[in-house]
Amino acid sequence: MLAGKKEWLLYFIGYAALIISLLANGYLIADSTFLIGTGLLAFIICMLPARGKSLRLLLVVMLFFIGSFFIQELTFRYLTLLFAILFTIESLYSKTSPLIFWILIIISPLFKYLSEVFTFPIRLQLSEWAGKLLQIANFPVTVTGNVIQVNGTDFRVDPACMGLQMTGFSLLAGIFLLVHYQRSSRKELPLLMNTLLMILVFGLNILSNLMRIIMLVIFKIAPENPIHDIVGVLCLLLYVWIPVSLLARYLFKRYGRLVSERPIVVFRWKSMISVLNCMILLGCGYLIFQEKKINISSAKNPIISPAGEYNSSVLRNGIIRFRNDSALIYVKPIPAFYSTDHSPVTCWKGSGYEFTNIREENFAGRRIYFGTLKKGTDILHTAWWFSNNHHTTISQIDWRWKVIRGEPGFQLVNVTAGDQKDLKQAIIEWMPRI
Repeated sequence: MLAGKKEWLLYFIGYAALIISLLANGYLIADSTFLIGTGLLAFIICMLPARGKSLRLLLVVMLFFIGSFFIQELTFRYLTLLFAILFTIESLYSKTSPLIFWILIIISPLFKYLSEVFTFPIRLQLSEWAGKLLQIANFPVTVTGNVIQVNGTDFRVDPACMGLQMTGFSLLAGIFLLVHYQRSSRKELPLLMNTLLMILVFGLNILSNLMRIIMLVIFKIAPENPIHDIVGVLCLLLYVWIPVSLLARYLFKRYGRLVSERPIVVFRWKSMISVLNCMILLGCGYLIFQEKKINISSAKNPIISPAGEYNSSVLRNGIIRFRNDSALIYVKPIPAFYSTDHSPVTCWKGSGYEFTNIREENFAGRRIYFGTLKKGTDILHTAWWFSNNHHTTISQIDWRWKVIRGEPGFQLVNVTAGDQKDLKQAIIEWMPRI
């Protein structure tokens, strides 16, 4: 049985190969957040004190392995891989900090999806707040959805900007501060206090973005201006880094508990643990290299197009498409409450379109999203909502909670047309049917 450095080398090469395969197939993206998070991981592993070996994650790993055969999604397999890596570290070296798991989540597509989808209403709200504050300051601004207009110039609150994309970097900066003060003070904060501090970082990041938007509008700084990014960094330092740094220093001084390195634990069944780790590594390889499953299923209820006016087709990924000369409708069934929803915000961008003028509106007594799509000279108008034939909503939390409580599954309905008149007519035709 391999031991010591040779054993570590085996697991490092094995898990590194799985991570590289996820990078190669496009699941993981080597962007700035991924690279910074990876560097921070090495920093934490080297800086945090030894806490003694542990098998506490074995049950978690086993449950995720079993779950992977029922929830055949790449994201679930990635979570299984994360827990497997943490188990190997803990069983052969030392207990890990929860901060390591947070980093692994932040650098993953799961975090990017959650940030993109669940901060979408926040971006719209930020536009409204910024507009109201500017109006109070007597600036001639008008707000339409995510667009703030001042003297004929539009400013959009968009994830492509440096705004809410900084959420991941803000959280990584907060984790760095926690590790730094833990190392320098040789103390640690309770898990609940660490969690609350990270929630505060998220809240301060929203404040930072609000102030960034206001400054960009006041000084009329366009996205192509290099100062646009500099303003984002300055707001991050001023409204996130400095307050969190001061607060973390105080919390460690006031509530920190002394950390003492624990003696190395020698398990009686060392060979069995090595075999177990090898089996887990091979199991992760089997899961990662399985064919990628598309997270979508067939519609729960039959859908009949209005008066047979639309041609229908079922796409390879299970989405149902209806189209005629004036409108295009996608019905995207969502398998479960934990599933991704194929949001138009991301899907249309994948087709090369740019979203503008995103807004919420009441239409036919229901709240739905509207937006404008642009690609070169091509302009389309789109709307979308969630429905399960009983309820219509645009809230991610609302439809997921209803599914958890046992209501029928939801589907995302996306209606697109060349002009506003055709769009509204298509919505009137389709909303009662879905």
